[in-house]
Amino acid sequence: MSISIDKIKKNLSNRKITFVIILLSIGGRVIQLFYFFNIRVDGMYQHLATLNFVKGHGISISYVLPADLSSTIYEPLINWPPGYSLLLAPFYLLFNQNYIAAGLTLDIVAAIILILVCRKILKLFDIPVYRINIFTLLTSFFIYYFYFIASSDAVAISIFMTGFYFTLSLLKTKKNWERKTAAITISFILCAAIKYLFFPVAFIIPVYLLVRGFAGKEIQFKKAGIYSFVITVLVLGALLIYQKNISGSVAYISQPQRGFFPEHILSAYPYIPASIIKPETISLLLHLPSAVEIAIYRAFQWLHLLLLLSVVIFIVRNIYNYGFRKLTLLCDYFYLLFFISLTITIVLLTLSLCVAKEEILPGFLWTYIEDPRYYGLIAVLIHIAVFILYRFYANNTIRLFKFIFCFSLLLLLPEMFRGILFTMNRIKNLNKEEYSWQREDRFQKYAAAIIKRVKKPGEKVIVTGSAYYMIGRISLYSDIAELKEVNEINNLSSFNTKDPAFLLVVLHEKGLDKFQSFLSQKEKEFKGQFNGYNFYTVRITPH
Repeated sequence: MSISIDKIKKNLSNRKITFVIILLSIGGRVIQLFYFFNIRVDGMYQHLATLNFVKGHGISISYVLPADLSSTIYEPLINWPPGYSLLLAPFYLLFNQNYIAAGLTLDIVAAIILILVCRKILKLFDIPVYRINIFTLLTSFFIYYFYFIASSDAVAISIFMTGFYFTLSLLKTKKNWERKTAAITISFILCAAIKYLFFPVAFIIPVYLLVRGFAGKEIQFKKAGIYSFVITVLVLGALLIYQKNISGSVAYISQPQRGFFPEHILSAYPYIPASIIKPETISLLLHLPSAVEIAIYRAFQWLHLLLLLSVVIFIVRNIYNYGFRKLTLLCDYFYLLFFISLTITIVLLTLSLCVAKEEILPGFLWTYIEDPRYYGLIAVLIHIAVFILYRFYANNTIRLFKFIFCFSLLLLLPEMFRGILFTMNRIKNLNKEEYSWQREDRFQKYAAAIIKRVKKPGEKVIVTGSAYYMIGRISLYSDIAELKEVNEINNLSSFNTKDPAFLLVVLHEKGLDKFQSFLSQKEKEFKGQFNGYNFYTVRITPH
């Protein structure tokens, strides 16, 4: 038995096998990304901001008003930080303004970086190659929520983990500390510039380096902490001041209602146990009824609370007894994991307690603390932590550590197999199924064909309609301005323009009763139908 295990270890440590495993992992993740990719609502506005940025109009959203269709208004976008739109711009130009190719490529590059950086972090702890390969296989098919719900989170997490790697490398050896400090600073500024959630998280490591430097009288850590902290404060502070000057607000929360909502805590996502196995995976495997699913979720929440309290007690006692002097890299890792997790939890908890739930879909209310996507960084760090712990406690006489490691691996297996099965189904159904972004692409091309057929030389094209989600897609694909006040089409006589224009109106057949006045207008022309959407055009001439 031991001979066969040794042989498996040897084979898994082989360079060729390692190369194949990395390729398989990247390939599997790319297949998943192709399926899940969809810019949704948040991404749509960030992509539109990229479009306006490369055209020289800054990070903004463009629209027109009925009073003057010929004048395009550019409104600064601060709903999200500008980092993602700026990072997307080179890819957008590279693919000749094809936002789908640009977004997919950026996501794929970020996913590859995450796979490779996680491997490099494990190498810092001298984890054997065969275990690193096992980690890569387990986690590269794990369907993280930041991939499942496509958003800028995935890119921000990959960049953060890059900075996290350089932090651990600096803590392990002070060699080239200046370069490492520069990499740390750039990484955390960039990830904060992509996601508001990472603004407070970006300061954890600079502060930690400062504390480590003063506690252990390590001059390099002091300098690294001071430089990274000061530069991060200056850059992010300047960004917030700039957003305040151009828009009147430093940031944006879509739900305007404020108050105190303690009941939101009941929907908190149990990210510690769910990082190993998701509650819904158990339900899918066992085909459980909804009542049992809810009971399992509640059990996960209680387990999470128990684990969280245990970790808090352990870390606080450890800091009280030993402080921050002469820490091992293992201690550094778990201290940072704890402070990162605590910061994210506090931010989401504060927002959820102070901001009312938002209706993101009809009948579906949402709050920050329940969204598993926001805990993606913690999930990645926990996965790495399982393998690091085993490395240091594998030979410990206390069998509990081996049991926890083996049990964690067993619980990761269902998620790995679920991801592998999902990926194999995508390969099996290649060219037999249509992804959401492909359906939207057909919709956009249908609209673009109408525009090309109808547009006259010198005319300005404007799009409006009953589904802002799809109207935004047309605006982005065809690079045309959008009329937000769709209800104004019921009173076409109020429209004015200095230059000839035509209005592309897209109305879903289920909501036509709201636009009876428009439909009775002689000026409108029916141009076609696509998947329940009716397309009309109206020419607006200067008065």
